[in-house]
Amino acid sequence: MLQYLRLPSSVYQLGVAIGFLVVLRTIFVAIRSQYRLRFHPLAKFPGLDDACISEDWEYGLCKQYQAFPERVYEALHDKYNTKALRIRPNELHISDPKLYSVIYNQTTNFYKHPPTYDGFNTPHTLFAETDPALHRERRKMLNPMFSRSGVFKLEPIIHEKYATLDRKIRRLCKNQNVDIFTALRCMTMDVISQFAFARSSGKIDESPDSFKCELLESLDVGALTISDSQHSAALRFVISVMPAFIIRKISKDVGQILNVLDFARSSLEHWRQHSHEVSHPVVFDRLKTLTTECQASEAVDILIAGTDTTAFTLTAGIVMITGNPEVQTKLVNALQEALSSEPSDKPFELVKLEKIDYLIACVKESLRLALPVPGRLPRIVPGGNSPPFMVDGEVIPPGTVVGLSAYTMHYSKEIWGPDAREFRPERWMKPNSKSLEQYLVTFSKGSRMCIGQNLAQAEIIILLANLFYKFKISRPHDWKDPVVTDAFNSSFFHQSVNLIIEPMTQGL
Repeated sequence: MLQYLRLPSSVYQLGVAIGFLVVLRTIFVAIRSQYRLRFHPLAKFPGLDDACISEDWEYGLCKQYQAFPERVYEALHDKYNTKALRIRPNELHISDPKLYSVIYNQTTNFYKHPPTYDGFNTPHTLFAETDPALHRERRKMLNPMFSRSGVFKLEPIIHEKYATLDRKIRRLCKNQNVDIFTALRCMTMDVISQFAFARSSGKIDESPDSFKCELLESLDVGALTISDSQHSAALRFVISVMPAFIIRKISKDVGQILNVLDFARSSLEHWRQHSHEVSHPVVFDRLKTLTTECQASEAVDILIAGTDTTAFTLTAGIVMITGNPEVQTKLVNALQEALSSEPSDKPFELVKLEKIDYLIACVKESLRLALPVPGRLPRIVPGGNSPPFMVDGEVIPPGTVVGLSAYTMHYSKEIWGPDAREFRPERWMKPNSKSLEQYLVTFSKGSRMCIGQNLAQAEIIILLANLFYKFKISRPHDWKDPVVTDAFNSSFFHQSVNLIIEPMTQGL
């Protein structure tokens, strides 16, 4: 009877082979783990064992619900009393503010870490390009558009979109609180799409009774998949080669990301057909020499970078101001003193708003605490003739991935004092406050700093001034601070930031 229960020899041999491979893999993983813990060039730097052994720990941290990895790293720096924390087998998180200018500067040879930026699946864009020469070439194309003088040419677009937002807020606030985060995301997307493609996305007015917007929901889904793509080269490859209709069938989430790319491509087509009709500068006028695919990738980057980062800083700034009655009163008084004599039928000019000291102090403090990109920007320690890179008296081996985050810089008591975590605009109004700007790294520093910083600051200045001059903004009685999440960009993911907004007399 037993002979009938015997497996065919081929099946038996296959089972043995699989078992042998499992044993081999187990042995390999065990040996690799011991090597990474005890003999790796970074073994002398402290960190959790799980982080030293595998990249899975850092990936799991990023995938946690309402994740904000920088707070975890901060606690571990304190636990191990170190300024060089091992967070992956070949990566250190640095917390020494003095080293920021070493890693990120105009002449740096700390190059971008390719797998991190490949994870955005927008190859060779200004943001994701890791080759310094190709990056310089692309930046040279776009610099004139995002320069200070270029932004002044775009100022009418910001005022136009704000006017649309103002009308809708006035209509909605009669019957409901306003989700200011979604409202500002709609506006910043309308601004950047008009600037990039000469075609407003029309998101402010997409939903008649709210600021709900399907494309913004797609951006949210996309943000959650970044860490997956960064962690898995196989996933990046599959996404790059698999037809879109198959991806949509396999994964609804990834399919939603394709909606963003579809919008970018359709916007590019609109620009090609209507570029001769536009009276203002358009980003893609500078990118005509690129292939369609490169233009589409750049379009996605510009849309995302120009939408969520600015909207988050604006929203978080408004939340912090409304949470501090003294600051809010000072800001409103400063605006009324400077703007009450301005014509009511004309927009407030940016050059005049920039002269309101307390407004600019609130903008800078918002940029400091409301970080749109709080996390590390990984770079590779150079070798060759470069001087040794040292932390805590230890040499970091060339080839090590390192990063020093804006969160670390902006919450450092060493730089900002014991009130580093407090929203205090007055710190920017002292005689020596100009020196603090070197530590304001919201847009990074050096050759890879954010090209859109002038546009972002212009939007923040214009929006804060208009909203607090024209409206009385307050928190509802059942207010709870929204949780900030970090999926590369900060966000109030899947949360409404509802505020009570009432028109001021002078704003009517």
